[in-house]
Amino acid sequence: MEGFLLPTSLIALAVALVVTLYDMIAALRPVTCAECSHCRARANDEARRQEVLAREYARRLGLDDEDDDRRIG
Repeated sequence: MEGFLLPTSLIALAVALVVTLYDMIAALRPVTCAECSHCRARANDEARRQEVLAREYARRLGLDDEDDDRRIG
């Protein structure tokens, strides 16, 4: 029983550390709202950045516009 308890507790500790780190990183991100112009500008900038990344990805893989199925739906 003790041979099983130590590895299990180490795995639980590692999972707790990962969850805590994720929670701390998520807490550092600013809260956004739909009303203020600052948050809308940040959302527009993020959308533009994602669009640029999507175009670069498609260009690197040699996808044509009609071959790119990521925008369907």
